[in-house]
Amino acid sequence: MSDRIRLNDLNDDQLDALYGRIAELEQQLADADAVHDDLDHTCEAVAGRDRAEAAIARVRALATQWAVLRNHGSAATELRAALDEQPTT
Repeated sequence: MSDRIRLNDLNDDQLDALYGRIAELEQQLADADAVHDDLDHTCEAVAGRDRAEAAIARVRALATQWAVLRNHGSAATELRAALDEQPTT
């Protein structure tokens, strides 16, 4: 036998309680959705940071290659100095 209340036996207070529970669950779902959106944005930011760090590593490697060549040596030095500068915001 089930603990469920038959529809014909449901009173107003029990119906109100059910609607209250539905409202609570809808709010929990909305909160979870907001957390999911925040996590998505965080993941996108981390991926962007990782791509930027990889690009910087490639530029540093290129600067090292340039430093070997006499005619690009000063450009490599300037490039490294620019990469080491702290952004001013």
